[in-house]
Amino acid sequence: MNIKKSSSIALLSAIALAVAGCSSGNNDSASNDTGGKDKVVLEYYTWTDEQDYMQKVVDAFNAQSTTAEVHMNTISNNADEYNTKIMNNLSGGSKMDIYSINGTSSLGLYSSKGQLLDITERIKEDNLDVGSYGPSFQDITEVLTEGKYYALPYRTSQYALFYNKALFSQEGIEVPGQLTWDQYAELAKQLTKGDGASKQWGGYYADWITAPLGALQEGATILDDSLDPVANWLDYLDRLYYKDGSHMSYKQMKAESVDWIKQFESGNVAMMINGEWTINMLKADIAAGKTDIDFDMAPMPLPEGINDPTTVGGVSTFIGVNPQSKNTDAALEFVQFVAGEEGSSIIAEASVLPAFASDKTKEAYLNATGIQGSGYFFEAGTVVENQPVADIEKINTVWNEQRDLFLFQEQDSGTAIQNFLKQR
Repeated sequence: MNIKKSSSIALLSAIALAVAGCSSGNNDSASNDTGGKDKVVLEYYTWTDEQDYMQKVVDAFNAQSTTAEVHMNTISNNADEYNTKIMNNLSGGSKMDIYSINGTSSLGLYSSKGQLLDITERIKEDNLDVGSYGPSFQDITEVLTEGKYYALPYRTSQYALFYNKALFSQEGIEVPGQLTWDQYAELAKQLTKGDGASKQWGGYYADWITAPLGALQEGATILDDSLDPVANWLDYLDRLYYKDGSHMSYKQMKAESVDWIKQFESGNVAMMINGEWTINMLKADIAAGKTDIDFDMAPMPLPEGINDPTTVGGVSTFIGVNPQSKNTDAALEFVQFVAGEEGSSIIAEASVLPAFASDKTKEAYLNATGIQGSGYFFEAGTVVENQPVADIEKINTVWNEQRDLFLFQEQDSGTAIQNFLKQR
């Protein structure tokens, strides 16, 4: 995917580094000369990966605003450089009005440290339709920030089922629609054949997808008292990787450091569970001549008994205002533009999935992706992938350790769950 998820631990380290000095993020992408005396100049910071499409959003805002001119600064997000410099700017008094926030853990930490303006009353006054961001935003707000709004989302993430159209045609099998997880497993077995380097895999489930997707779809999480659905999911992965042998095993992926996108692009994988960022990555590689794969997508499979399309992910990227800004009204005007329908439509035109869902943003996204199945992202209900609690990064670390031992076949699922519960 384009951006790296930041951990709260890294952000806490960044706070410690902030006392050493401040950085202005001098990778400027616009001039301070606004050409209009009556406009205030707003300094906006985001990471380098977002520069292309966010500059278009900034330009559109500047063209229509009579009160403000936004100047965009970009910082590399490699090795948490972005979070470190943002923390330096916030702590060192740098002129920064608005900044982007990568992930819910970052949102929780920035807001808890008083480094985001509370915009709850402004949202009420302006009668903003926060329902357009989906239920995941409300879940995050209620749990993570105790019902208060400190930022608005402008990007969201969702998982889906991607498939190689040529392999389905070659095998004379109908392309997948809405499947159950059991149906997916059976279909993957049917599409698996051969061996060695030329083996055709029925499916691919990347080793870095650590969330128990099927359990989350059922409404369960790794924070529950009873982890039966989570244990069932572990056993399901064992079925895919080892019992059925329809997916490259966890051991092989880890041992060979397999690149998931290249594996799918090679043409020997029929189906793959992955996130919405897959579309952009595949299209970019097709345009660059790295692959000629003919792909499409379908809804993520569902657990038995779940009838409504349900995926996992949720709002993932936010924009908020520095409480020290001297131009908070103008800054909020830009925040609402970015996260509203107009800004979100520009984001969608870059094949980036916007958080704001409407007919206009859906049409813009469908036109940009050229993938008819991508309309699913606007139709499915979304459950939160990463639970919005303060210590989730530490809990995830413990979960991943026990999950790894299970998937390396060093312990059974019952032992993995019991060890996790003790450490959790």
